Amino acid sequence: MASVTDPNQLHPSDPLIPNAMVEDDVYEEPNSRRRFLIFNAMPAWAVSTFVHVIILLVLGLVSIADPVKIVNVLSASATAEEGPEMEEFAIEQLDPGEVAEMEEITETTVDTSEQIEMPEPTTSVESIEIAEVAIDMGEMASDMAPAATSLQTLSSVSGAPMSSRSADMKKKLLRDYGGSASSEAAVTEALKWFSRHQFPNGGWSFQHNVACNNRCGDPGEPKRAGAVNAATAMALLPFMGAGQTHKSGDFRENVYRGLKFLISNGKLGKKNGMPVLDLTESAGNGMYSHGLASIALCEAYAMTGDPELAMPAQASINFIVYAQCRDGGWRYRPQQPDGGDTSVVGWQVMALKSAHMGHLLVPPTTVQGSVLFLDKVQSNNGATYGYASPSAKVRPACTAVGVLCRMYTGWSKTDPRIVAGVKEVAKIGFRKDQIYYDYYAAQVLRQFGGAEWDKFNNEMRDWLVETQSQDGGAKGSWHFPKGGHGPKDGGRLASTSFATMMLEVYYRHMPLYADNAAEDDFPL
Repeated sequence: MASVTDPNQLHPSDPLIPNAMVEDDVYEEPNSRRRFLIFNAMPAWAVSTFVHVIILLVLGLVSIADPVKIVNVLSASATAEEGPEMEEFAIEQLDPGEVAEMEEITETTVDTSEQIEMPEPTTSVESIEIAEVAIDMGEMASDMAPAATSLQTLSSVSGAPMSSRSADMKKKLLRDYGGSASSEAAVTEALKWFSRHQFPNGGWSFQHNVACNNRCGDPGEPKRAGAVNAATAMALLPFMGAGQTHKSGDFRENVYRGLKFLISNGKLGKKNGMPVLDLTESAGNGMYSHGLASIALCEAYAMTGDPELAMPAQASINFIVYAQCRDGGWRYRPQQPDGGDTSVVGWQVMALKSAHMGHLLVPPTTVQGSVLFLDKVQSNNGATYGYASPSAKVRPACTAVGVLCRMYTGWSKTDPRIVAGVKEVAKIGFRKDQIYYDYYAAQVLRQFGGAEWDKFNNEMRDWLVETQSQDGGAKGSWHFPKGGHGPKDGGRLASTSFATMMLEVYYRHMPLYADNAAEDDFPL
């Protein structure tokens, strides 16, 4: 019977000690009788003592057994039934690759309940297809200036710089500054048009007809087909102008994919020891494309405070700082030897202002350089501006850009030079054949306000609402074949971008170029 009582031969499913003790009682009966006689021969006090000792030992064993049971509960296997509290402690070993994948999935959580029907591209799409390039933002972050001195989040300031794009504030500003229900309806239709012409890779092209299988015509010039950064930025800016971001809004998926395309399509590098994100492209005249793309990234960061956008936005600004010409301006190529031109300068100053409003790092010396360039090309004591030098005659677009930049860089609205510049712009008025000029003039006059703005706005608003396409695939868009610099080369997409942003001027520009612009100017 030793094989039965040997504990080393017990199976985990077998009963424990009590069953073995029963079998011993059956087969060792004589010994049990002898132990019983000895027990009867013991005096009563000895029996009582013996019994009490047994009871104490049993109680001791019971108290010792409880901790063992607790340990067993805490070390229960995953197959045991678990309540909600136990699930909290279920920890699995994760592969580092799996962690990275999980973070990426979390980052891209967007509402896809309303999928955009994307037509199959034609064969010509190969000329504009851009391969996405992976960017290690972690490495970029480690090279940036310390966050405490160079980058601030929106939570660190008292008010978000883009708060006027919220639904309630938009209604107020539309009412106060001359917008209408019809102008807002036109904006919504334009955003729908942009959403229908986004490519599967997240970008847009001035050859927009490829995305819609020629359901609407009037593409940009073939030489602009490769300017995908510029086209993508021009499509994104109207979304964000209407308060749409990659975090919220009906078009957040479109905005998210567009921003991701811009960041992936930029060229990451270092200039003067600082990380830069180069978004130039020869088809978009270099710094034109970069300035537009930088505005889009900086606006998106300023509106959301998303830390994932802080580094690419700052790096795009760093490239603008690097690319500045010796005369303080910017032109097609970074540090172009013959100096800047007013048109390119306008986009870079707006990008710097967007970054400043988003509390990114903007070196004062860069802003001071832009002021020196404006001094170089101004005429009539700052009331008018030329292209690369002072102009004897008034150049509408250059003058509107120059006056707006002066507002950004601190000239007060009561400054006689600003007053004179606004009078020049108001004298030119609204030009149906110069949408590029109108885009800047609308901002200048909206900033200044008054009768000059009311007259300009009434003409602009009503004409744009009336001329918006209502037919077929072009519904919601505009095309201005003689719209001046930009719309002419960029076709229907560029025309629609300018027109939409002009109809958003009531609320879109207030956060960047608010009425108190002189009080919130660049650090000079």
